[in-house]
Amino acid sequence: MIQLDELQLAINELQTIVVVTDLKSRIRYVNNAFEVKYGYKRDEVIGQNPRILKSDYQSKAFYKEMWKTILEGETWEGIFLNKTKSGRLVWEEAKISPIKKDGKVEGFIAIKEDITYKKELEEQFRKEKFLLDELFDNAPVGVILFEPIFIDNIITDLKVVKANAVAAEIFYRSELVDLSLRQFLHDFPELEIRAKEMLAEKQDFELYFASINKHLNMRSFPLENEQFCMYVNDVTPYKNSITALEKSEHRYSSLVEDSPALIRRFNKDGIISYVNQYYADYFNKTPEQFIGANLFNLLSKDKKNQLKESLEDLSIDNPIAEYQQDILLPDGNIRWQKWVDRVLTDSEGNIEEFQSVGMDFTLLMQAEKTLAEQNNRLDAIFDNAILGIGVMDNRGVFTMANARFKEMFEFASDDKPDSHNYFDHIFDDEVETAKINFAKLFDGVIKKFNVQRKFITHTGKEFWGDIFASPISKVNGKYTEAVGLIIDITEKYKMEVELKDSEQKLKKLNNTKDKLFSVIAHDIRNPFNAILGFSTLLNKKVNEFSNQEIKEFTKRILEASEQTYKLLEDLLTWAKSQLGQLTARKMIFDAKGIVNECINSLLTTAQDKNIQLINKITGPSMVAADIEMFKFMIRNLMHNGIKFSHRDSIVECGIIPSTNTNKVTFYIKDYGIGIHADKLKVLFNLDEFLSTNGTSQEKGTGLGLSLSKEMVELNGGTIEVSSQEKIGSEFRITLPAK
Repeated sequence: MIQLDELQLAINELQTIVVVTDLKSRIRYVNNAFEVKYGYKRDEVIGQNPRILKSDYQSKAFYKEMWKTILEGETWEGIFLNKTKSGRLVWEEAKISPIKKDGKVEGFIAIKEDITYKKELEEQFRKEKFLLDELFDNAPVGVILFEPIFIDNIITDLKVVKANAVAAEIFYRSELVDLSLRQFLHDFPELEIRAKEMLAEKQDFELYFASINKHLNMRSFPLENEQFCMYVNDVTPYKNSITALEKSEHRYSSLVEDSPALIRRFNKDGIISYVNQYYADYFNKTPEQFIGANLFNLLSKDKKNQLKESLEDLSIDNPIAEYQQDILLPDGNIRWQKWVDRVLTDSEGNIEEFQSVGMDFTLLMQAEKTLAEQNNRLDAIFDNAILGIGVMDNRGVFTMANARFKEMFEFASDDKPDSHNYFDHIFDDEVETAKINFAKLFDGVIKKFNVQRKFITHTGKEFWGDIFASPISKVNGKYTEAVGLIIDITEKYKMEVELKDSEQKLKKLNNTKDKLFSVIAHDIRNPFNAILGFSTLLNKKVNEFSNQEIKEFTKRILEASEQTYKLLEDLLTWAKSQLGQLTARKMIFDAKGIVNECINSLLTTAQDKNIQLINKITGPSMVAADIEMFKFMIRNLMHNGIKFSHRDSIVECGIIPSTNTNKVTFYIKDYGIGIHADKLKVLFNLDEFLSTNGTSQEKGTGLGLSLSKEMVELNGGTIEVSSQEKIGSEFRITLPAK
């Protein structure tokens, strides 16, 4: 029977890791393999929890399932990713079984095998497979895996096992897998023979297939399981190029000879071996006159040195040189030429000759000079134009802007145009409309657009501009830039607005005038009728009337005259106001005395209705205003109070107490018929309100109220009114105090 110490010795020598724990998961025993693998000494882990090995790779659910299994007395199997003392990660395949005594679980034994190397191999295999798949799918050539189709041990066709997208594209197919070779390339020659060769060893061949009109280069190598891989490369463009090159070589001589370019060949010493006919004609000579001549001797000293330096820099690695030069022809004309010199090598790669191809670009130089002069003129026009000119791309970014444009939008002098966007200078509520117009312009839906709108400058100022825009640049059939011409019409816009306002005011004034004069024509007739009637009676029959009757007639004439005079005075004052001639000449005066003066002027009118006029201003009240305008306001408002009061009533004028020493508020109050709420809204507006008849049918025009309001405002004051029908009205005038 095996002794305990023998068993322990055997376990210690195992390559497999053994860990024994108690029910509380405290380590009771580990073998030597544990110490070697994890780097912990046995006395370091005895009594510890195995969680010291955790790498936190496994989830809580993983451990929950493990504990559930072993606590139920069953063996759990799984894979851990643990961590050694040095921090190295170790993959382990583990079996954990309960240790039972008398049917009761007393602890657990874990037997673990290190599978880290296996895992690394699996990961390496996965990466290599991924890499192979990527290479297969993304190869620049077609890749196809074939397996043979046998009938009676004879290869009759080849089946596609796998193919990449490039292969499918070469054969004009969306997919090749599971197709046979004859299905997509029926003219593949000697299929059986070639298939056997490709299954046996590497093959490389190039064929032309009429069915797809392509030259294909095919390379194959055998695989296991009677399969082989084939690389397919479409070399049709290359073959066509070779064919074209062969044809071009046949035409080379004639093309060179007939070319409108200057062509010459010469050696290192400058000895000319060939010139084409165009070169000879250019210099008014025959080709034979150039053969054997020295090119360097035909050039000036400067040009000769320039050419020699250029040729010395040429080599196999640097075979081409380009340069320009001007030459003096025998007829005295100066011509500009552009030359490309190329080295020509022998079979061993040594420089044998130089070939020069030249073009006369005198006309181009002259055109460039003319164009430069025109550009200078255009730049001057562009920068000094009185119009703002800006060029924008389809996003609204400025690519060019002249000085006037920058001035309008207040760009900084050192700002680059592309640091600004057209849409940033448009008010938010118009940006969407502007973008729609831009889209139509660049899409070619509209050829141009012209709009007047308000812009905002770079510094936040506003101005009105009239902008005309049209596309100017096209790339691949699409417009890429548009030019905008803009005129600052701020003053013009203001004038138009003022003109419209003036027109409205004029119409309004004209309507008011017509309405006013209609009323005046009606109201002035009655007083004059009274004046004329009573004057006629007195003139013809004065001796027939008693003194009392004459007194009554003169009283009526006086009343009619006063009424007519007031009407004419109001009308004249209104006319002055409409002509802008009504101005306030302010002075400081005591209002109490002026109010008394106004009351005295209205006593006759008030006495006819037995109305008492009361001045409730008890002490000095200094006012800063036009004294004549003040009289007009008080007199008109008190006159209205008399007009709309019943007999035996009161009209009073006073001051409303206030702590504000800068202003003083007067009130004129009556206890008459009051004013309807609808009329209160338009009381001071001659366009909508004309005075109604008083309680004794007194006539009026409403001019007095309108003028009173205007005079109050000219003196820096305000006027208010409150009224209730059948109770009375109160007007309040607030003016600057001393």
